This record gives sequence, structure tokens and C-alpha cells, in this order.
Amino acid sequence: MSELEVKNLAYSYKKRKVLEDICLEIRAGQFVGILGPNGSGKTTLLNNINRWLKPQKGIIFIEGQNIERMSTKVLAQNIATVPQETSLDLGFTVEEIVMMGRNPYLRTFERENSEDLTVVESSMKSVGIWELRDRLISELSGGEKQRVLIARALAQQPKVLLLDEPISHLDINYKWEILELLKKLSRKLKIIVIAVLHDINLASIFCDKLVLLKNGKIFKAGSPHEVLTEENLKEVFNVNLKITTGTYGLPMIIFPQPLEKFQKAKQFHSIHVICGGGAGEKVLYYLQRKGYKVSTGVLNIGDTDWKAAKELGVDVVEDPPFSPISEEKSRVNRFCIDNSDAVVLCNIPFGYGNLKNLITLKDAVLEGNKKTFVLEETSIEKRDYTNGLAKKVYRQILTKAVIFRSFDELLDFF
Repeated sequence: MSELEVKNLAYSYKKRKVLEDICLEIRAGQFVGILGPNGSGKTTLLNNINRWLKPQKGIIFIEGQNIERMSTKVLAQNIATVPQETSLDLGFTVEEIVMMGRNPYLRTFERENSEDLTVVESSMKSVGIWELRDRLISELSGGEKQRVLIARALAQQPKVLLLDEPISHLDINYKWEILELLKKLSRKLKIIVIAVLHDINLASIFCDKLVLLKNGKIFKAGSPHEVLTEENLKEVFNVNLKITTGTYGLPMIIFPQPLEKFQKAKQFHSIHVICGGGAGEKVLYYLQRKGYKVSTGVLNIGDTDWKAAKELGVDVVEDPPFSPISEEKSRVNRFCIDNSDAVVLCNIPFGYGNLKNLITLKDAVLEGNKKTFVLEETSIEKRDYTNGLAKKVYRQILTKAVIFRSFDELLDFF
């Protein structure tokens, strides 16, 4: 039975302590959620466990074996990772992507054998995508793509499965499905599943154990009942909230409110967010929670960010599902931009359907002095599906915009 032990782990980046005195013991079959504010070290902890980063101090054991002494291939046979940002080649089929998980078992130029095919089939069936095996990855929904990535990780036959924010860009129904799937896999396969999560209520429902981080240290670890108390969450997240008992007999959060003494002085009153496809969900939530008057558009009805905006009570400029942006709604969008104090352009892909959003922002930026912020987590070249038209317009916007390279940078500013 596999077991993971982390002893006195510490990691620093450019002399800044990111993790300190991390000690964990996790049993096989447990589903563990890592919680904490942005910058608390959640992703860094995962990347130390999988050895993508080398800790300055501490030891990590899997079944009593020091992972530092494992070869790269042996390590990949023990630990599999589903990262937060993954580029999938649009030309690969589902089965081809899952087969990549067998690489740790193959020698250079060695072909897959019958055992590899059996493992891949089993991995796909275990996450419910066997019927999709011949489909191109580009044809799948967000939830289906996430299942493919999990199947690829399972094809490594790991003892430990790590996932960095596996549900952050998914609709609520897919979020539930993925976490329910991970719970079942941990129990059925007797593997350790560790996931960085932001939705505390979903973490409470599905995780056996929670690890709450603050400033790179474990503030509290234990069952949801032990970790999710009003006192703990107030101390770690700086929020006043109320904990109630949900339908499942587990602690649930209601009525989160920021503590005024921790709020920054606002530079703006109203902010218009240009987003789509889930890229703006976190931005909308954060700005609204901070007390800004937020609007967004143009979004298609049913889009992930449209749903998030509706849940938050944010004003939305909307068009019918699956339709290109209309001239009428572009004019409304321009009105919202002109009447806001600032605009945030999220890290979204651009096709001909939403190109007008970019053009409308460009016109507003070049014609006036609108304060514009661009969240650029990936280059525009990887997000332009308009044969370079979006790139050209985007570059014009950047000449008068403040650029954030990560969501954390945006948080620090606002």
C-alpha cells in the first residue's frame, strides 16, 4: 500500500522563503485538498513533491523510498502530475494523448506493446472517455479534456496523482464530476490524490483531508471539520464568514466578506472586464469581492464567464449562444468601456466570433485615455485563431496598457 511522507520540507526562491517546515503523512486511497490564499505556496508544494523543483531542505518518501534517489523514469512511474496550464496538440486523438502516459515505461524508440495498450484502455475506461478515443482533443469540452489529462496521468500507473487547480476553468457541473471522479479513483485504485483547490465548499465535500497553507507554512491539516472553522479561515484568508453544516453533514461557507482593515485603497470605482470561456471567472470574483462595480461583455449566453457573472450579479452585455458578436452589442460594450474607470482584458483566445471585443477595446484605448490592464499569461500567438488579425489589434492595445504576466500580479495591483 503506497504512502507519501514529507519531512521538514523548505523551498526558497531568490532568497525568499516560499515553503518552510512542511511535514505531511498521507495514506494510500486518500484524497487531499491543498487550500490557501494566492502566494501561500500551494503550487510550489506540488512542484517539490514531483521534483520539478528541488527543495533546499527536507526529504520526500514514497513507500519509504527517498524520491531524490529515484531516476526520472522511476519517479514518473510513482508520481503523475496534471498541471494547471497544459498545451494539447490539436492534431492528436484522445488515445494518442493518453498513450503519452506510457513513456516512463518505454525505452528510446521502443514501440508500445499489448500491455501498454491494455493500461491505456483501462485508464480511459476508468475516467469514462473510452468512447472518445478516436476523437481529436480539439473537439472536446473543457470537462472532457480534463478527463483526458487525468487518464494520461493514470496511464503512468502512479502511486501519487498531483493536480494543480483541476477545476478552475470548468462549469459547476464539470467541477462536481471531476472531483467526484478523483474521489472514486483514489479509493478504487488505492492511490494518493493531492489537488490544489480554490473552491473550499467543494473541497469540504470531496476531500478526506485538507491542508491549509499560510505564508508557506501549514496553518492547519486534518479533516474538513478540523480545518474549516471560522477562526482558521478568518486568520488565513482575512475574511469574516459563517460556517454552517451542509447537506452532507460537512462544513460549508456562507456570506464571505473582506475584512476592511486589510482592504487596499481603491484607485478605481468601476471596472469593465473583457473575458470568455472561463478565463475571467477568477478575475470577476476577485474584483467583485473587493467591492468594485464590475461589468463584463460581450459574452454568449451559457458561456462559463457569463454564468459566473450572473451568479455574482455582475452586469453583462450578452449575445445569444454560439453567435458572433453583433454590432448592437458591440455598441453597448463600448458604452460600458467608456463609462468605466478601467478595463481588464483577460487571457482569452480570439476567433472571428469574439474579435469585435478586441477591436472595440482597441478603438476605446486609442481614442481616449482609458486605463487598461492586460492579463497576459500566454502569448497572443498561442491564442490567435484569426490568421493574425487579433495579434495586430492586440499589439495596438499593448502600447497603452499595463501588462500583468500572472493572476497574482493582478491581485497585487488591485
